Amino acid sequence: MNQLAVHIDLASPPANLRRRVSDLWSLVEDDMHLVETRLCERMDSPIGRIPEVGTHLLGAGGKRLRPLLSVLAAHAGACDVEVAVAAGCAAELIHTATLFHDDVVDGGDVRRGRPAARMIWGNGLAVLVGDFCLARGLDLVASTGSIVLVRSLAATVTEMAEGEVAQLEGAGNPDATIDAYLQVVDRKTASLMAWCARVGGVLAAPLDGALGRYGRALGRAFQIVDDILDCTTGESTTGKSGGRDLQEGKLTLPVLLACDSDPGLRLRIRDALGAAGIAPDPARAILLAVRAAGGVERARKHALALAEAAIAELSVLPPSRHRDALAELARLSVDRVA
Repeated sequence: MNQLAVHIDLASPPANLRRRVSDLWSLVEDDMHLVETRLCERMDSPIGRIPEVGTHLLGAGGKRLRPLLSVLAAHAGACDVEVAVAAGCAAELIHTATLFHDDVVDGGDVRRGRPAARMIWGNGLAVLVGDFCLARGLDLVASTGSIVLVRSLAATVTEMAEGEVAQLEGAGNPDATIDAYLQVVDRKTASLMAWCARVGGVLAAPLDGALGRYGRALGRAFQIVDDILDCTTGESTTGKSGGRDLQEGKLTLPVLLACDSDPGLRLRIRDALGAAGIAPDPARAILLAVRAAGGVERARKHALALAEAAIAELSVLPPSRHRDALAELARLSVDRVA
């Protein structure tokens, strides 16, 4: 049991964010230790390959942003922290499941600085271990006995699946719009962030609404920055394959904003798109044009505005170090290189 534990440093946050979030982690250090313990327990299985494959991804230095968000929100909103730990762990397991699945759907080769699980164990095992993570996350929430948590998570996972399908259906469309992109982001990423910030919906009504809006805005900002990083960096800094979105025919916010500034860029994308997306060399040339047209800078401003909107929602909470930490978490979501 607990094969995962040997790969995780329980005393500090993951290395890629250690300097910036160490204060946030120290504020809830005992709770985050419990998160890691619960994750280890939930990944245990008599089928040996399941912990092995799960360890490969869960133990690879993920940010644990979702559990941290849930625990901080619980402290700031005077909620049961045990419930928040369960919610945060469930969210981390569900997020991990989506990463396993995404790498199969998208043909991703690198994840968190390691070969994607599918590159080592094949697509079948990657999908099935993803299913295991999803099931264990759902079981963890059910074990709390809270029907509110169960129902809200069911709605959230449904929303996430809809976002993934919408993104897949929209890939390869040279006429993609910013509105369609934002709808995908809202479902695919922001919905789970909002669920964590609401601690699954167990907070009192005034806090639930405000923290839900905080989490939505933070999730949107976080995904936009992910898309910016995909346009500007590679796996040496982000820990995953760079430029994948455009090669898969996905037009993210930096690209769409650049197309607004330079209509000729959309024509280039249309010409470059094939049945399998855009080949690496044309994709790199288009990304250079995206940066030249100001798409990256405009997308970053949009993310910063979302982070500020998230922080404004925190005014409903009483002053505390945990509320300040939630504000800092929103700032960190846009001020990062991984």
